[in-house]
Amino acid sequence: MHEWARASVSFIVPAAVLCAGAGAACSGPLNSGDLWDRPAHSNVRNAHATITGLGNGVTFRGDGLVVFRPRMAMSVHLQTQSGAMPAELDVLEVGGATYQRAGGDEKWTRSPTAAPDPTWENATDPRLVGQDRMGGDQSWHLRASRGATPVDMWVRQRDGYPLRLVTANGSGATFTFAFDQFNTGDRVDAPPAVQLKPAPRSLKGGVGDSLALSAARLTVVSVDGDAQSEDDLVVPRPGNRFVVVEVLVENVGHGVLSTFFDWRLADAKGFAWDPALAVRQPSFEGGELDQGESARGFLTYEVSRSSTGLTLTVKVDGDTAAFSLG
Repeated sequence: MHEWARASVSFIVPAAVLCAGAGAACSGPLNSGDLWDRPAHSNVRNAHATITGLGNGVTFRGDGLVVFRPRMAMSVHLQTQSGAMPAELDVLEVGGATYQRAGGDEKWTRSPTAAPDPTWENATDPRLVGQDRMGGDQSWHLRASRGATPVDMWVRQRDGYPLRLVTANGSGATFTFAFDQFNTGDRVDAPPAVQLKPAPRSLKGGVGDSLALSAARLTVVSVDGDAQSEDDLVVPRPGNRFVVVEVLVENVGHGVLSTFFDWRLADAKGFAWDPALAVRQPSFEGGELDQGESARGFLTYEVSRSSTGLTLTVKVDGDTAAFSLG
């Protein structure tokens, strides 16, 4: 059972004001804590929500389903705008876990960042701001606190249903949930395991090792720490040397793999070395691999002769592979 936090009492308002239009038995004075708890004592189970938000330079709008009972859950589709960059995002909140899926993705990712809270639980110190008419219904406008964050809620007087909730997250983004279409038969379920992206992997190996990531298997086949160019005119700068790394990439995922990777070479002091003009062929070129295909080639770097502890690192779909080259 979803636990609805009972808000603390703020002040008492005459019953004649609060009971008007409440559509329920009302005797004696009510306080704003009672009003804040009206949704908890109503028969509201779920609602369609229209969502708008603004914060951190991003605006978004969308809609979806919010489930209040027996446990809070949410499924929404959002359209976001950051500057001139539009995007789409699906968000699921089920069982205290948040899942996100960007537009075009087929699989969900477990998110460490909680979705904005569309409920009124864990709020304290409610007070009555006033009475407003929303969509033809008279409502109480209440304001409370959730930690250091203010929460505004409009409660329909005739049945205690929430009509709107405005809250903010810790970074200052503000979210508005406008509720309608109550108590549908819809439900929200967590995505099945086959629709979840695996947790990010961070693997380490050395020369000759194969590291199996979610979408690719990577192998450093060989390393030449002082490579000579076949072209006598191509030489490293004084005090430098060419390091040539032979790599093999195999697509072990379920779709097309882009191999336009950012192969980063760094030394023991953390200094990163940029790729250099290829001195050995075939050079590894980025492209696309179908499932089961592979690509092999050489990467060339020009590094200082004093650099030691070289490590080649690459990221593939959130996974990380790091190869110690010695």
